[in-house]
Amino acid sequence: MGVTRTAGRVLTALLSFSLMTGSAFAATEPAAALPPGPEDSQQIEPQPLPEEETIAFTDLGNSYARDAVNRLAALRLISGQGGDQYRPQEPISRQDVFVLLSKAMGVQPKRPKEEKYTDVSVDSPYAPYIYGLTELGVLNGRSDGTLGARDALTRQEMAVILDRLWKAGSGPKQVARQETYADRKEIAEYAREAVASVTAQGWMKGANGMFRPQGQVTRGDAAIIAERIWQARYQLAEKVDFRVDKTKLTVMAGTSEKVEVTRPTGGALPFTPVFAFDRPALGAMMPDGTFVAGPTPGKGILTVTVGLRSITIPVEITAAPAEKAPAEQADTRQETAAGGADNGSSKTTDASEDGTGSSNATAASEGDTENSKATVADEEDPGTAEAVSGEEKTAATEESDADAAADELINLAPGSFTSVKPFGKEDAYFREVEKQYPGPVGGLVTPSETWTGYNRQFGRKVMVALPEVKQLERVTLTFRHAKSSGITIPEWMDVEVSPDGKAWYFAGKARHDVSQAEEAALERTLAVTLPQVETRYVRVSFPVKVFAFARQLEIWGRDGKQRSAAPVLLPFANQTETLVEKKSVRRVENMLLAYTGDHGERGTWTKEDFLPMVGYRTKDGYMRDQMFDTVLFLPYQTMPATKEKWQAYLRDLFGSRQQLEALNDAMREFNRLYGTLYTTPIVENVVLALPYPNSAQTDFGKLAPDKESLSFSAKHVGEEKAYQNRKQALEWYYSELKKRWDQAGYQYLRLEGIYWFHELVEDSAPKERELIRNMGRMVHADALRYYWIPYFGAPGLSEWKSLYFDVAFLQPSYYSDKPVPLDRIEGTLEVIQKYGMDVEIEGDERMYRDPKFYQLYYNQLIAAHNYGMDKNNIHAYYFGSKTLLEAVRSQDPAIRAIYDDTYKWMKGKFDQTEYMLPEAMPVNK
Repeated sequence: MGVTRTAGRVLTALLSFSLMTGSAFAATEPAAALPPGPEDSQQIEPQPLPEEETIAFTDLGNSYARDAVNRLAALRLISGQGGDQYRPQEPISRQDVFVLLSKAMGVQPKRPKEEKYTDVSVDSPYAPYIYGLTELGVLNGRSDGTLGARDALTRQEMAVILDRLWKAGSGPKQVARQETYADRKEIAEYAREAVASVTAQGWMKGANGMFRPQGQVTRGDAAIIAERIWQARYQLAEKVDFRVDKTKLTVMAGTSEKVEVTRPTGGALPFTPVFAFDRPALGAMMPDGTFVAGPTPGKGILTVTVGLRSITIPVEITAAPAEKAPAEQADTRQETAAGGADNGSSKTTDASEDGTGSSNATAASEGDTENSKATVADEEDPGTAEAVSGEEKTAATEESDADAAADELINLAPGSFTSVKPFGKEDAYFREVEKQYPGPVGGLVTPSETWTGYNRQFGRKVMVALPEVKQLERVTLTFRHAKSSGITIPEWMDVEVSPDGKAWYFAGKARHDVSQAEEAALERTLAVTLPQVETRYVRVSFPVKVFAFARQLEIWGRDGKQRSAAPVLLPFANQTETLVEKKSVRRVENMLLAYTGDHGERGTWTKEDFLPMVGYRTKDGYMRDQMFDTVLFLPYQTMPATKEKWQAYLRDLFGSRQQLEALNDAMREFNRLYGTLYTTPIVENVVLALPYPNSAQTDFGKLAPDKESLSFSAKHVGEEKAYQNRKQALEWYYSELKKRWDQAGYQYLRLEGIYWFHELVEDSAPKERELIRNMGRMVHADALRYYWIPYFGAPGLSEWKSLYFDVAFLQPSYYSDKPVPLDRIEGTLEVIQKYGMDVEIEGDERMYRDPKFYQLYYNQLIAAHNYGMDKNNIHAYYFGSKTLLEAVRSQDPAIRAIYDDTYKWMKGKFDQTEYMLPEAMPVNK
């Protein structure tokens, strides 16, 4: 199991860190009320931090490298040759190439302890990057002890460096094929394999059939190659596959256990794992993944991050066995001594194998082990041991104390410059509200019990500039939860680091297990353990729903010499910023219904299926605009109301390369094609369904092994019990749904709301209205919207607002065998207007083959257009399954026009006003 008993001295040192981070750690009830007003405390003005303006180079013109240079400049990876000049045609020095590639790969710089290259001093600004690559095995230097730092780099040398760099980063490689470069014989033997490899990867391609191995790498060449490396690493960070050896971590108090993170396919991980824990008072994560439990039992959440992906693991610290009485311990020692006298050597071996034995054998601290060895040495030859003078002892003690002080973790944040910004543009009104809760003098990094309040504006980014580069090991921030005051703990906290305050790297995520609906007031400290990264700038980000209250942002590191640490590879910080909606009251405009699960290909959506749905694809294949901005995922009506089937639906919904993941991949590709991937990526809204707990179900399943199977039938268990069981089942499902969503960490999706699946208010079901309202409260507690699509004439339709729904679309129910006259279509729109509802457009595969349904689809669009509902309402679209895809791919102009006209309608560009009368469907002649 890898469990080790931790000696007292080591455990005390680890727990002292937790205790230093503030009394909030040990408290479940907040010690302080709401923070004082501005008359009691104030914030100092943040000091200037590195400029954020992007350089606009004026000498690129029509340069082949223009796009790559501008991209790297926007990412703040390059700064040119001074002023607004980049000089793409000039050769680039080896040291400049190495720094650029190091940044693009995410290799964190390391201050060298000693000089390895005579032409790169340890004080050189290039040294941390160059020596970092050296430690990775990418750079070796020349036989004369130099690196040739200021020399130009040949193309074949660049190929070798790239090949080593990608191998060091454990990135996937394309199969190298034999390239037929006309000058292949000029490629040196040592570089041929590397040239083939980088050509297969697409990083270096040559020109006119020539590789030009002895040609010099220009600044433009370097920018193109670095941008390709950056993009490959960023894509890898988004999709990196990793495995943690535990689904739950159970550790006995006072012991430690290591969490192993591996790659399912074998080999090294492409990024350094980062660990976070939400209860530092109970234990601490070490940079190597070792969890050290404190003396107190309890539960928490461990977050493991590799690249840009994170998963959470529950942690439980169990009570340690009771200590033996002194007399019992004495008896045990006597028995052990007697046994040792009989057969000492065999007992020692057994003790080692079993993990038990004398106190000397089980000592875990290095200090105790050294003391034990010293004692044994004294016993072996007490007469020959030299006496140590008092002065020597004092000197040794002082040196030991100095080493210990240099190695001790301290909070480096107090007094550092800070800057706090909202996600997106600052709102003056909310800023005024926040002035009531400004926090302590000195800002969030000040060690103080005073809370700083943040109001809405989607979230905050807090940037801290330390006075100089330090080796950092942990970042913590304490949050308060008081639901009755509208204060909730942010769902997550991200940490990013930057050596220069310009290029930022993602250094981990922390999550917690406090429900947004939790009634009790409490505090939680989120702690991200860094992989001993050497950096100066730290940025902490967290979402804010209504109010977030925080205090004591602490950055723990070493103020003296840094510890030896393995090279650290981190991904570039997530480029998908949280988008601030232009119309805050209309976050959804066009919502596609996507039925999933159990129906084979019809119920399985892929990236290729979603791409022409999220983006409007022209006939010639261009991605011109966004189309459906929201996708509602819901099961087919045939899904049974059992725990087993609900779990199966969840597994399918969150499955690999399908459904939600496919939509996320499609949105990434849409942003790439649309040109917004690296600037302001568009994020798709997602609405997820609550399955309906059918009141006829008498055997839903057990929510826990020691509980009985739930019955939803009032006839079977009585009305109140049936209602409570239905409520429990939905709460369980919602909890599982949110947990999986949070763990998935989709970069290009945003959870917009929850959908009530049943299309009517079932008056025969136990306390149906109360159940619907309770689910609404649950959804609203997480700041999500509550959606419903009742059918035309459904019971409860007119009550939708009193049932706590935020948006209700009227399902027109046109698709039956009966004719649908125009007055029925207009009557539906009048009901929508009367009750303040929104519009659902209906269509299925019959509209491609049956003129009646073709006309019906268009008449819906025409009628809603005439009523102004194409511009003034939110729209939902039902197409059966993937019906609209057939129109996208069709060569028949009439069928293809359905897709094009739907796009025009949803964008307010549809101009047909005359209804289609019964006649033959248009055909392709």
